[in-house]
Amino acid sequence: MYNLLLVAILPLAAVFYLWRIFVLRKANRSWRCNLGCLPLLSRRPKGEPLIWLHAASVGEVIASVPVLEEVRQRVPGIRVLVTTITQSGNAVAKKFIRPEDRAGYLPLDYPPFVLRALDRVRPDVFVMVESEIWPNFLFFAKKRRVPTVLINGRVSEQSHRRALKFRWLMSWAVSGIDRLCMQTDADEKRIKAIGAKSGQVSVFGCTKFDGDDERLSLEETAHLKRDLGIPEGSRVFIAGSTNRGEEEPVLSAFLKLRHQIPDLRLIIAPRKIERADKIWALIVGMGLTPSRRTCKKEEFDVLIIDTLGELARMYAVGDIAFVGGTLVKKGGHNLIQPIIQGKPVLFGPHTFKTSSVAELLLSAGVGFRVKTAEAMAEQASLLLLNTEAAAKTDAACSRLISENKGASAKCAGVITEILKAKEERASAA
Repeated sequence: MYNLLLVAILPLAAVFYLWRIFVLRKANRSWRCNLGCLPLLSRRPKGEPLIWLHAASVGEVIASVPVLEEVRQRVPGIRVLVTTITQSGNAVAKKFIRPEDRAGYLPLDYPPFVLRALDRVRPDVFVMVESEIWPNFLFFAKKRRVPTVLINGRVSEQSHRRALKFRWLMSWAVSGIDRLCMQTDADEKRIKAIGAKSGQVSVFGCTKFDGDDERLSLEETAHLKRDLGIPEGSRVFIAGSTNRGEEEPVLSAFLKLRHQIPDLRLIIAPRKIERADKIWALIVGMGLTPSRRTCKKEEFDVLIIDTLGELARMYAVGDIAFVGGTLVKKGGHNLIQPIIQGKPVLFGPHTFKTSSVAELLLSAGVGFRVKTAEAMAEQASLLLLNTEAAAKTDAACSRLISENKGASAKCAGVITEILKAKEERASAA
């Protein structure tokens, strides 16, 4: 049924795909991999295990990094192929992998493309991140006897409702996954309702809490601040992963804050850096002076981060942070990155993709939900003008990170167990 539907929509899908290549330029680098022509890794030296890790975009890539590092410590000499869907995710993946590893894009979920990709790669294990479940790929991976693992798994309420409408398909897909490492008990309950078997599912927590080694020292933070051109002593409001419709309220809140804190600077890191020109125009239209990370001015009010892979470090120079995808109905982006740097984080009402993390932050007193520009300015003012708040927030963030660490090691343990079991079977044969 699923494949009949794929065949039925093929003409429309082909037109849309060509539009993405030649008009939007969003698939101009990925089309060969999308058709199954991934790096030829099937001829790698014998005894060199390969993990194929698939992470849709930037957030999923970042979530997978501590897991991969844990696996490397347990299984020296492994090679890794990282595939993504977005070009921005692919660019970030290339910054984290080693020279002997490869980065590419996931094949479209049509049988010929999936089979070609599996034959070219021949992984020892296929690892998906968060919610990347592709029915045909999982079916043919099982036919090729490739073990499959979902790490940092999550199923939002919205995704759950959608999946239940197509339970016949999703049950077929998830029942073939060997291990599902979910973030919360709620995620476990939802994935089982979709069709996962109890013996397949474990609850390990969120791997994004394991990135505290990325925390910048005071010296590193001061150096980064100088590099960004922020005057010494100036306070900073940083808005990360903003989407269309979120920069306006952030800029409005910033203008209100400027009346109380004249030396305040704003850093905006859009989710899609190709929107930098439009954000520049918005800033100018509000009577503010913009600058860009790639072309800095000596004097500016607002700095646009138009580079990839720097946001996690950028939060260190901020005094407060806002995380996007929450004032618009995107479901929320990475709320943990500011906490790793010890910063309080504001976010909007739409956190359905990150609901468990949002609740943790709210209960720990380091996260603050705001619904409007006025509420954002009011809450930010309270945090910025309270001289005792920074030290208390830093300590609370450290406690929260410490209490929720360990998911990456558990996920790595599952992957390592599968790799070693496969090696033992090969040796016995």
